[in-house]
Amino acid sequence: MSGIIGWVAGKIKWLLLIAAVGGPFMAYMSWQDGERVKKVVAEGIETQASVEGATRTKRRRGGTSYTVDLAWKDASGQERTAEKVSISHQFASRIIANDRLTVDALPIKYLPGEQGKDSVVIRDDADQQADLDHDMIYLGAGAGIVGILGSGLWFLLGRRRSETETEQPAA
Repeated sequence: MSGIIGWVAGKIKWLLLIAAVGGPFMAYMSWQDGERVKKVVAEGIETQASVEGATRTKRRRGGTSYTVDLAWKDASGQERTAEKVSISHQFASRIIANDRLTVDALPIKYLPGEQGKDSVVIRDDADQQADLDHDMIYLGAGAGIVGILGSGLWFLLGRRRSETETEQPAA
């Protein structure tokens, strides 16, 4: 193959390989995050956290993510913080209006023995986070299946084509 068709075929081959590796990786990471959310919701201590700030990040190729910085006192009265806690788009639209926070505090659940953003879940956003993780598991698994089957088929067809070309005698 030459020209534009060869170029497109090469790009498709690499996309299939990336999907074959990246899809299962994305599914695993989403499963792991979903398990983290379930653990914090089941075992966490509920309290009110003050919202210290919020960040909206726009990526170059599209897509926007939202995070909040939280501070609270734990059961022993010690100050705790969690920076860059991810929130869903739906929840962000409820607490941010005209680029300003509309809430001062949020109900959270946290794991007392752990530090950082991975030990905190915003109670009102936990269901949306779990739903997103669940959807990303299926999306990653689907991409992996398409990538594995597509790559296998692509390389199998390419191998057969090169075998038939070498078997034919030259004129």
